[in-house]
Amino acid sequence: MLKKVLSLVIFITAYSQVFAEQTWQPYPENLQSFSYTEQDLADHWPDLTDGFRGPLPTAESLRADAERWPEMYDFTQNHLQTVARSHPDLASLADGELSQSFDAYARELRRAWALLFNGQFREARDLGLALGPAGYFPGLYAQALQATLIETDEDTRRQLLEEVITLTEDIMPMAPDHPMIRFGNAYGKARILENMSASEAMGAGYTSEVIDTLEALLEDDPDNIYAVTLFGGVQSGIIEKAGSLIARLTYGAKESSMEDLFNKAMQLSPDYPGVYFEYARAKLKVDEEKEALALLKKTHGMNAISAEEALLLRASNRLRQSLE
Repeated sequence: MLKKVLSLVIFITAYSQVFAEQTWQPYPENLQSFSYTEQDLADHWPDLTDGFRGPLPTAESLRADAERWPEMYDFTQNHLQTVARSHPDLASLADGELSQSFDAYARELRRAWALLFNGQFREARDLGLALGPAGYFPGLYAQALQATLIETDEDTRRQLLEEVITLTEDIMPMAPDHPMIRFGNAYGKARILENMSASEAMGAGYTSEVIDTLEALLEDDPDNIYAVTLFGGVQSGIIEKAGSLIARLTYGAKESSMEDLFNKAMQLSPDYPGVYFEYARAKLKVDEEKEALALLKKTHGMNAISAEEALLLRASNRLRQSLE
């Protein structure tokens, strides 16, 4: 087991070196800025996460995770020892048992989340990967947002998403029932599928994998807003590429199911602009432009409370203008 963990640590450390050579487009200067910190994150966590991103990282939450996923805990401890030299600010976490440093480790995790909410996606990703699996959640989330809401080069976008897929698959055996790891993997595949032709999408094998993962996530938690929203978008994409009949017979994708999923998402999180933006995109895929425009208009006047929401509102506004 130790040999397997160390091999994976070395592999991911090498991946991080490749990441360091990438150039990321910055968060737009003309958008609203945010300044959350690890010290004040607890005050804003309920609003920022709407209860759908898990508990605020604390020593208690880390202890519970270590008990539930001991392999991931062992991996994290070895990982921190490996990166201590290249990340001296994290070196203290590698001294002794990690369980004795959960308070300090939780502060670093909160810092990674704060960087994400502030739009410092590159910094959130780098810190997240350095912290190990628990840091992957904000880190790879930041990378996915960079790919879908900022990056304009299609090759770079796909590379970023493929890295999300690879890293989630690498740690999934340690915590196969972890909702954020499973969702991150499905999200990367779903976004790549969007830009594939119908024949490429059918041959990639991703479609069935994404459906299976999202169905399992919703069976575990029917109110998982991210799985609900993504599944609605995935169903519309299948219908667009395969046609209504094949989509229904082969994958069980139906426009009525898409509608049900997005209506549920709006009930779960009526103030989250991502729901309306994704619903509008789904409507366009099934040739309902008028309905898509009506959904996008609902985001007008919404106030962003994070960089993610500011970017979503910008994307919604751009899409709305293209339809008017």
